[in-house]
Amino acid sequence: MVKKGFTLFIAFMMVFLLAACNGEKTSSNNTTGGKDSNELAQGVTKNEIMIGHSAPQTGPVAVYDTFRKGMDTYFQYINENGGVNGRKIKLIAYDDQYQPTKASQNAKKLVEEDKVFAVIGNQGSAANLAAKDYYINKGIPVILPGTGLKGFVDPPVKNWMGATMMNYEVEAQIMLNYAVNELGAKKIAIAYQNDDFGKAPYNKIKEIIKTYPGVELVAEVTYLPADTEFSAQAQKLQQAKPDTIFNFGVMSPVVNLKKAMYKIGLDKTKYIVSSIAGGDTHAFQLAGGDVWERTYSGGILISLDDENNEKIKLFKERFKKSYPNEQATNFVESGWSAAQVFVEALKRSGDNLTWDNFLKSFNTFDNWDGSMYAGVSFSENNHYGITKMYMTKAENGKIVQISDSIEFEPETGKISLPKK
Repeated sequence: MVKKGFTLFIAFMMVFLLAACNGEKTSSNNTTGGKDSNELAQGVTKNEIMIGHSAPQTGPVAVYDTFRKGMDTYFQYINENGGVNGRKIKLIAYDDQYQPTKASQNAKKLVEEDKVFAVIGNQGSAANLAAKDYYINKGIPVILPGTGLKGFVDPPVKNWMGATMMNYEVEAQIMLNYAVNELGAKKIAIAYQNDDFGKAPYNKIKEIIKTYPGVELVAEVTYLPADTEFSAQAQKLQQAKPDTIFNFGVMSPVVNLKKAMYKIGLDKTKYIVSSIAGGDTHAFQLAGGDVWERTYSGGILISLDDENNEKIKLFKERFKKSYPNEQATNFVESGWSAAQVFVEALKRSGDNLTWDNFLKSFNTFDNWDGSMYAGVSFSENNHYGITKMYMTKAENGKIVQISDSIEFEPETGKISLPKK
């Protein structure tokens, strides 16, 4: 009897263990990337969310480090007010000097050593291209990087959300249309940064300029981001006698070309530049004197001169507290705004902060106006994020809005220009 009872006990235990094993197999079907679907993502603890940032802090475009300071200021403000769902945000930022190799190295350091939850606001088209495949393969959310290249968001990539600027090709179309129909441009010259960033809007204008009767491209010149001498380019432009000059590049070379043009009397020619170069008042200081006046560009942010706007008041107050010796410029404002979008997505994700849950939260943004961007929209088929801009002009040391809002519809490719 004892032997029979023992046999029954062994049989019972085998059935129990088999059921337990089957149960484990069933639960594994609900996992993502080897993790339980309810398990918090890398970089998230009960009390903290670690996020990364790679951008130039030194070098020829060190001015873009003000973007990081804007983000940092907003995260400080959020942390002082309890964080997001009880978690404080820790920003880890590295200098890549606008060099793709360093950006790629920083990506691996942020993901594998610092183990960040996401990266936000990484600056530069070439730098982002260098790290793109790595971030995608690792599944790390890349939020509002500083590049307007179409290939990052169209077709949509699951973990790549938006940009801190209007798409380069869309911006170029809007600017060309404005130049022809509002400024009377007929003879156009183009200067552009000789890389992926500069070539995208340059190629788009070359493609569509033929659709404008009586408008011709009379000259083109190139340069590199670190170039400082532009006398040769200025002279070539002068010889072509354009009535309008477009320049697609980062701030320092765009400003330096304007200075070279100013020296030889080409300063009265209409000058239209990419928003990454012309969307910040710092260009006035770099150019000096009257050089930057009358420069046209694009804008996507609430004007810093709107002193009655409560968002602007809070932004300026908090930035002065965090960085008392620095000026609140548009790049700072853009960093603050990107951080606002990021925090809003965290809030919409709730306490279950997985990568999947966080990324899905972006699909709930429908022309969201809670940041200082003109509007933010995402969906499964739209990862552009920023789809509204307006034209600006540099006047009396300020960046002034000179057109109504212009909207781009990612799913149709249509640009809704203001009615005349």
